[in-house]
Amino acid sequence: MRILITGGAGFIGSHIVESLVRQGHDVVVYDNFSTGSRANLTGVTTACEVIEGDIRDLDALAKAAKGAEIISHQAAQLEIFKSSDDPKFDLDINTIGTLNVLAVGLQCGAHKVVNASSACIYGQVEGLTPESCYPRPNWAYGVSKLAAEKYADIYNDYHRLPIVHLRYGITYGEREWYRRVLTIFIKRAIAGSAPVIFGDGQQIRDFVYVGDLVRLHNECLHNERANGQAFNAGTGRPTTIKELARQVVAASGKTLVPIHEETPEGAFSALVPDKRRNAQELKTMLLDVRKAKEILGWEPTFSLQEGVRREYVWAQDNLTRWQPIRYTE
Repeated sequence: MRILITGGAGFIGSHIVESLVRQGHDVVVYDNFSTGSRANLTGVTTACEVIEGDIRDLDALAKAAKGAEIISHQAAQLEIFKSSDDPKFDLDINTIGTLNVLAVGLQCGAHKVVNASSACIYGQVEGLTPESCYPRPNWAYGVSKLAAEKYADIYNDYHRLPIVHLRYGITYGEREWYRRVLTIFIKRAIAGSAPVIFGDGQQIRDFVYVGDLVRLHNECLHNERANGQAFNAGTGRPTTIKELARQVVAASGKTLVPIHEETPEGAFSALVPDKRRNAQELKTMLLDVRKAKEILGWEPTFSLQEGVRREYVWAQDNLTRWQPIRYTE
């Protein structure tokens, strides 16, 4: 099939591109390279078409989508602080940009759009969170992703354009962008410095390895039972930030004792240059993934130990790509 992947040069998008190229699909990457990188496409550049463009540019997007049978919409504004400081900018990319993708999908006669959503639509929830949980986002980013879902549902229900939403947990793995907690832990460990944990480290997250997420994504491309559905893309396994630090130390093989820093929410770290602790920080993000198993037969297979080991090995050989933390301009 001819498949357009918006944000295909990003962390997750590039893994999707690789998998689809290996399967023999005709892949078109559409990316503005604001956060994505051509280095992420090394090895598949000659096997796919790469178009530099922005999802807010409707004409350019329509041209890139010509003939596409499937659109995988991975392009997004991901910066939590940016969404809070400039919610209109966040809305413009994540919601208006998605509306452009939907309009183009209808125009080009696509058979399906797979939409990258986020577990951030749920907000502060205690315990295991199913897809039926009432969404109450705590960040503007979650609001823009939720709005994008609702607009897409209209296209699914009334315009005969099948939509699948994938609500990503904390996806990690090779090529993860540098700023999130795991990348900072790993970079410090490679340098022989201990991980720095904000607070007591008891915050719970659902870390899903990118390879598992790609398998779920690709199942949704082909399986008509996915149409019109939203699926949590996580593991259902709780991991505290304290445990994550322990896994990184184990992967390093070094004797490192994690440091706890009492950084207030929204403030900069005194120990990690340029790193800010999220405001309105989630206490728990834990996704119930039984729906994907029941409908699609998918379940995550990678352990956190193996996934962290793989990212650590990759980072050792690609540390120059993890430059000082930068926030979206």
